[in-house]
Amino acid sequence: MLQTVILGVGISLAAAAQLAAQSSYTVYDLTPTASGSAQAASGGLAAGYTGSVPAAYAGRATLWSGAGAIDLHPAFLDGAGARSQVNGFVGNLQVGVGAGASTGNRNVPLAWSNTAESATVLNIPFTNVGGQANATDGVQIVGSAIGLDRDGTTIGSAHAMIWDVATGTAVDIGVDANLYDVAGGQQVGSVVKGIANAAFWRGTKAYTLLHPKNAVVSVANGTDGVRQVGYAGFDIRVRQEAAKGNKDKRFNYAHVWTGTAASALNIHPYSSSADGALLDNSYAMKVSGPYIVCYAGNPAKVGTPAYYRAIVWDASYQATDLSAFLPEGFVGSQALAVDSAGNVAGVMAKADGTRHAVLWVPNP
Repeated sequence: MLQTVILGVGISLAAAAQLAAQSSYTVYDLTPTASGSAQAASGGLAAGYTGSVPAAYAGRATLWSGAGAIDLHPAFLDGAGARSQVNGFVGNLQVGVGAGASTGNRNVPLAWSNTAESATVLNIPFTNVGGQANATDGVQIVGSAIGLDRDGTTIGSAHAMIWDVATGTAVDIGVDANLYDVAGGQQVGSVVKGIANAAFWRGTKAYTLLHPKNAVVSVANGTDGVRQVGYAGFDIRVRQEAAKGNKDKRFNYAHVWTGTAASALNIHPYSSSADGALLDNSYAMKVSGPYIVCYAGNPAKVGTPAYYRAIVWDASYQATDLSAFLPEGFVGSQALAVDSAGNVAGVMAKADGTRHAVLWVPNP
């Protein structure tokens, strides 16, 4: 069981995993004396990175576990500019990305099993300039790698990658594509058709487009093996956005799909801000059990750390603004992952841009 001293409260993260989802949440600052972001959630625990710079978007891979905050940063990446982070995990397997002097400061896909010493670089079966792992379901790891153009000297396109956890085998399932999540043999992400189009795969190069009719751009960020979640962008004619004669403005709205483009459902939280503020853009990130998490933008706060608000939906697509539960001094937040018990991992920000890793735990 997680030691309560880590959170400074009388409840453990492991116990929190057993709580039923409710409409109120308790917030745990996972990096109270540092910066960071919780990128993944599983079994009531969180993982991501811890940084030393207040507003940093990178740092050292970290697992917040029963043994405390575990530094997963691999020693072989040490040196100027070294960085690492966990992007996804389940059980004792964490996956993500790192870079350092030993990689020529290029990103490489990484996998861990709870310790820094266990870190391994995942194989990329072609000449490349780096890659990253984004998610795992314990059976497969998904991510992307950057290839070279035909001349072999210039940076080329992204390749969607699947790694088999048991064998380590790497499979390239397509160029101009990225994978962001995996569950039950289904991989989700996007393919580039001039611009990103949401899609899902089942382990081969064949994919199913999820791009909604009339959308300009779309991306699938998460899946539970049945549903796919992400966002779709639409160019909408508005009078007040007429700078230089352009009367169109793009609005990105959180979407959920059930395997076809026609199933696209807009779940943008139009009226779910805790203080009644308008939310103009939203991006669904992950789905687990009945829960979907996202972050949405308040146009009145654009350009400031208060712009984004973390959102969670329940089984009835009822949205809750998680920013309503932020500690004093924090003005913005993003929900990046959720586990089947409704524990939400993400990041919260202060007005000066300082970012802290956070876990929202549903109250019993």
